[in-house]
Amino acid sequence: MNDIREDNRFKSYIGETDLESVTLDGTQRTKFLEGETIVSEAQKVLLYAPLSDRKKYVVGVLTVTTFKLSFVCAEEVEFCGQQNNLLGINDVCLSSIDVIYQVSDRTKKKLSPGQNITGRIKDILVVCKNMKSFEFSFKMSDRDSGKNIVNALLHHAYPKRHTLLFAYDYKEPHINSILPKEVRLFQTRLDWEKELKRTKCQNWRVSHVNINYQISPLLIETIIVPQSVTDNIIKEAVEKFRSRGCPVWVWGTSKGAALVRMADLLPTVTDRTEENKLLEHIRKSHPEKRVPHIIDLSFPTPKDINVSYLKLRELCTPDNTRLFKSQDFKFYGLLDSTKWLFFVSVCLTKANEAAEHISILESTVVLQEGNGQDLNCISLIQKDWVVLGHPFANRLGHILCKEIDQSPLFLLFLDCVWQLLQQFPSAFQISETYLTTLWDSAHISVFDTFLFNCQHQRFMAEYGSSNGHPPLILRSVWDWREQFSERDIIQFCNPLYDDSYQAILKPHTGLSGLEIWTQCYFRWLPDLEIRKGGRPQIDLYSRYIVSEILQFQQGLGELNGKLNENKEECISLMKKVNSFYPFSYNSELGGNDPIDSVLLTGDTLDSQSILNFND
Repeated sequence: MNDIREDNRFKSYIGETDLESVTLDGTQRTKFLEGETIVSEAQKVLLYAPLSDRKKYVVGVLTVTTFKLSFVCAEEVEFCGQQNNLLGINDVCLSSIDVIYQVSDRTKKKLSPGQNITGRIKDILVVCKNMKSFEFSFKMSDRDSGKNIVNALLHHAYPKRHTLLFAYDYKEPHINSILPKEVRLFQTRLDWEKELKRTKCQNWRVSHVNINYQISPLLIETIIVPQSVTDNIIKEAVEKFRSRGCPVWVWGTSKGAALVRMADLLPTVTDRTEENKLLEHIRKSHPEKRVPHIIDLSFPTPKDINVSYLKLRELCTPDNTRLFKSQDFKFYGLLDSTKWLFFVSVCLTKANEAAEHISILESTVVLQEGNGQDLNCISLIQKDWVVLGHPFANRLGHILCKEIDQSPLFLLFLDCVWQLLQQFPSAFQISETYLTTLWDSAHISVFDTFLFNCQHQRFMAEYGSSNGHPPLILRSVWDWREQFSERDIIQFCNPLYDDSYQAILKPHTGLSGLEIWTQCYFRWLPDLEIRKGGRPQIDLYSRYIVSEILQFQQGLGELNGKLNENKEECISLMKKVNSFYPFSYNSELGGNDPIDSVLLTGDTLDSQSILNFND
């Protein structure tokens, strides 16, 4: 052993010259899914530790498959956090890869999708859509290993056709009926009838004007419209709207206030007669015939949001300590320049406006924007985002196409929900970890939930289409057991949730009332992690207290031993849990504190530093 390199995440006992190959046992090798095949593989690849300036690494095998980029090594790493059944600790789905750079000592060059590399590749940086990054070195590998890996990634991580996504090749049997009974997919007439009945919203009806997608492939087959509107009126009006997005009901109250979404009129339509006719029918649907309140959602645009996200990603993925410290000195200024929190503020302000008109003023609200499929998406993900046609394939960049606008509107929505969770912790049954996991799952090309642009595309894929590809097996992301154990799924529940909470949420929407979502955006930067501290410690102890209360309520007979056992388990886990749990490695492995002492200088702890964030 010529070298010993140790880090809280990475330990290497292998010299650079005495390694011929990496020997892995059966439990350490890359696991393959049914239908997954190897595209390229490289031995003796170095994976550098984040922000280590290439001084700390592990050596292993790097594999590109039709589903993922996978790195495995022979060194055991203790991990007490979330473990995905489909992906290893150092695996990433190809759909999650955002950018690939060729790296040299002083520069990095962005590689273009589909580009063919002919020269030798020594180092690459892979940046993912969830802010995770990997830096690999091929200096110990065979000469063409780097080139082959990169060419495989540039081809398979950016498919040009939807049928090239791994979901079409995944052969593992799946039964949709194993979803919990309370999960409604809103894909049938019955689901929408139940929703209309549940809300007790008056003067609206279920229409089948779009059965078999006759009037629009972007609308669902079952829509809810004002009771006074005939199907013929809808057929005539739909042609005047962008993406044929005529007004449709999405929610309502027993007092007659409804939430309606619709697209803008086509730019070529100057006569607003058809739009006004439909708005008049919406007015008549209110018990008191109140004029609906229209909220314009034309700002921010998908392009605005994507530009903001790219700046935020740049801030959250520094690849060396020099850049990290440079950004840290002026962090708040750089964060402000991304405009990300500003857009969160705008969205929450609009949501506040809508909630006030519906719940307090008891008037109908009409959300209107662009094609009616982006910012119009509101609360229930399966109903308002998936079924009503948010273009996930386009916005998440599943398919390479210059004509489409990639934009993470779904992440902006999740961030808005996270802000509400911080301000009203007892009002939500879901946890922060659930929201972060949702964003990760949106980029796993196994589940159909976030794979399509509309319900019609999902229908065509399920039953096979004219291109001759076999029918797609639909797998819902809501069956969390496909990805996680019960131990991980428990983390999705908020221990502070109060099911009797009925108050109307009135959040602070100004920038001063918002926070940066550190778990989602900074979890891959060990230098920012608090060892044995942060919110997860509070969360764990809250879970322990709730568990004690429940056991006391169930009976006092056999509690003493069980309570002591729970407390010991909680204390044991708290010794291992850090501030980015369950997405971080256990720092018990030794090495430096996550916040490197070299950064803890008087200059670094300036008021602009992210290290001053309260967690």
